[in-house]
Amino acid sequence: MSSLLIQECDYHMHSTASDGSLSPTALMVFAAEQGIKELALTDHDTFDGVAEATAAAEQQGIRLIPAMEFSCNWLGITIHLVALWPQGLNQAAHDLAEAQRKARWSRAEQIIERLAKTAAPLELATVLKYSNGGVPGRPHFAEAMVAAGYVTNHSQAFRKWLGSGKLGDIKGHWKLLSEAVPWLVETGAFVSLAHPQHYKLTRSKRKRLVVAFAEAGGHAIEVVSGQQDPQQTQSLVRLTQELQLKSTWGSDFHHPGIICPAPGRYAALPDTCIPLSQVFNR
Repeated sequence: MSSLLIQECDYHMHSTASDGSLSPTALMVFAAEQGIKELALTDHDTFDGVAEATAAAEQQGIRLIPAMEFSCNWLGITIHLVALWPQGLNQAAHDLAEAQRKARWSRAEQIIERLAKTAAPLELATVLKYSNGGVPGRPHFAEAMVAAGYVTNHSQAFRKWLGSGKLGDIKGHWKLLSEAVPWLVETGAFVSLAHPQHYKLTRSKRKRLVVAFAEAGGHAIEVVSGQQDPQQTQSLVRLTQELQLKSTWGSDFHHPGIICPAPGRYAALPDTCIPLSQVFNR
């Protein structure tokens, strides 16, 4: 493959293996249509879509890095890490994914138990219809709530029941950030802190998060996630420089449409961004 431009790379996107709406194959085709040549499939806490995506990416002439978006806990807040395995997945990585799968099933069952005591009860079998039988995430619960008539849209489901601090926001089963990062690194993962600007944190608390991530052995910050303010980007770049971290970026693609940025559609990238295949080969 010829040398890459940073605009041809996207290291954060989702398929139907977690909470995206395109199959891994359809996502690779769509990414290729957008001009993407290097990407990571980062479904939540699973590698279920990687094998299919790898075959489809090869057909499309795309370099795919096996990856996942890993959930952990920091000061009672659910934090996401983009973990990439440039040398390919190994047994330790698969063991890690299995532990996360069990944690996600436990969370789903706890959400069902909590909702049973409210005006918006759901059956697990109903929610599984929206996750194609796989481990359901909160977006799948939101779909079930809309279908049941409890709420009018996904946003309302999160505001009332599923969002941060609400009844369906269960975090106790995730590993602490200080444990999760070394665990990932030990499996051979390159670990980036996902979308630091998306967490509802003050500037000083966001810096504390990034410092804790760096002290735990993290490698990079996702300096651009979808569309964001240039000042936010520069703030994150300064943190990478201060803490000697590398930069990653991505669209955080879930669904085609106006609201969700397509693969490769994100805010302007800073000069610190280098295609990760080049970073890994250094």
